[in-house]
Amino acid sequence: MTKTESRPHNSTYPKVAVQWLNQALCFYQSLCLVDSEVLRNRHLRVAAKR
Repeated sequence: MTKTESRPHNSTYPKVAVQWLNQALCFYQSLCLVDSEVLRNRHLRVAAKR
């Protein structure tokens, strides 16, 4: 019975880790998208001023 009791506790840790990784990756990807858009806009602005 201890093995069956330990399984649910152990199974929650990977789920929490996967959820945390998904949130971290989504946050990182959103930052990368914002940075790429800002860089693109900077290039367009510099080209327009010339």
